[in-house]
Amino acid sequence: MQTDRTWPTLAAGLLALGLLLPTSPGGLAGETTYWSLAFENDTPKQLVLEDTGGRLRFYWYLVYRVKNPESRPLVPRLKLSMRLALEKQVQEFDDGFDLVAETHIERKVLERPACNWAEMRAEPLKPGATREGLAIFAVGREAPDFDKMTIFVHGLAELRPLGREGNVRKFRERVLQLRYEQVPSRWRAGKELKYLPEEWTLEEVSITDRAAAEGQPAGDLGKKLQELLKRAEEERKRKALEAPPPPPPKASSTGPPGSPAAPAAPVSGRPAPDLLKALRKTAAGMATARATFTEAIGRGERTQPARGSISLASDGRFAIERNLQPGSERTIKESRVFDGQHLWVQTTAKGMGETVRRWTVAGTKKEWHAIDGKPEVDFATVANPARAWRLFGDDLVYLGTERLGRETAYVFEVRPDKKYEAVLDGPLAGELLGKALGHRVRFWLGASSAFQLRMQVRDDRDQVIAQLDCDEVTPDAVIPPEAFAFTPPAGIEVIDMNAAFVANDKR
Repeated sequence: MQTDRTWPTLAAGLLALGLLLPTSPGGLAGETTYWSLAFENDTPKQLVLEDTGGRLRFYWYLVYRVKNPESRPLVPRLKLSMRLALEKQVQEFDDGFDLVAETHIERKVLERPACNWAEMRAEPLKPGATREGLAIFAVGREAPDFDKMTIFVHGLAELRPLGREGNVRKFRERVLQLRYEQVPSRWRAGKELKYLPEEWTLEEVSITDRAAAEGQPAGDLGKKLQELLKRAEEERKRKALEAPPPPPPKASSTGPPGSPAAPAAPVSGRPAPDLLKALRKTAAGMATARATFTEAIGRGERTQPARGSISLASDGRFAIERNLQPGSERTIKESRVFDGQHLWVQTTAKGMGETVRRWTVAGTKKEWHAIDGKPEVDFATVANPARAWRLFGDDLVYLGTERLGRETAYVFEVRPDKKYEAVLDGPLAGELLGKALGHRVRFWLGASSAFQLRMQVRDDRDQVIAQLDCDEVTPDAVIPPEAFAFTPPAGIEVIDMNAAFVANDKR
């Protein structure tokens, strides 16, 4: 059963209910124009895969298409979730990242690439263009029984402001609900999904910020803030004249001579360009480096662990061996090699064989790996999580020092703003850097090695949502040149990712 439905079919009804404002410039005088995206989808389907231990894993997936009917580019920041209900029992599942299921569906079901949630928002959707997406809901080792299925689609329409309470801004969001009922099949043993009319609901969204509260003169607040900052700066200068400056933090006693100590004592809570310059110089002086790493993305039961090893060259080339879900039946082996011109990603999983994907530097959109005015942002740095600190240049703020294992580390923090949006939301950033936009990101940089010993992403509640730890760091390690070269295995199809993104945008 095919259920292709689009937003325009509901526009007249919503307008009649007062839920949809006119989107044409010729609307009522004084009304604001809001954008919306068109959406259509296929019927959700079930998928069952066998893991490396021979146990079954169950999924539901949804293939959908998003079209931009507006006259300007829009980023489709869609968020999909699924609710399964059996009488009073309700289970909810988010559209998540599952490489095994995604690869199986693309290669053996669709026979074409489709965008996961991160790839969907990687770049703006041009006016009139359509992009195909794939939502995957992992439901566990048993197929849950249910009577009703509802899939919620957020992000199809612009938020409508309702007002402000203090520093909390309130919005109204329109959410599409795709509704299905599970009934006995008319054609075979078992059950099938029966389409129910979709619904649009209104939800209130609250966003906390530091702007002035409604009714409070923003200009007066700004003046007071400037006065306080000026007073604090004068007090800092006065204390600096009264007391001699403290010595710079010492590098680890285990480090080699010439470790990058700051030429002047960095101040906690402020940028430290001189210290960062010294660290970059030390890092550039290492011809090669090797380390092991552990990685954790997510929280609680949803955490996705990984571990592996990484080899680096000073010119940006790297080779990463990574095991996702190590020690479990779902272990996925991944090799990433950047040879200076191409990024090769080889994935191996039980029941799926091997997949090789290739990115070409010259054919990759500039906004995914470059920022005007920031020469430190390049392809090799965006694609390599162990060099992530280099992306942010002097935007890093110095926090202090901390001992990590055998080495003292300088601790820095940054909250990436909108100028980093295209890079961090792009497909090269991966799962780890993809969590960074708008959140607090901390880096621990070795005082003697200048190696990134730890990267940590924290959300607004100060909870860690992603972390990368490097250990057994060996500067100037002996690494053969062939470690940074890759030859696809014979008989394995190489997926050209540059061409795949171009083809997807043409659909």
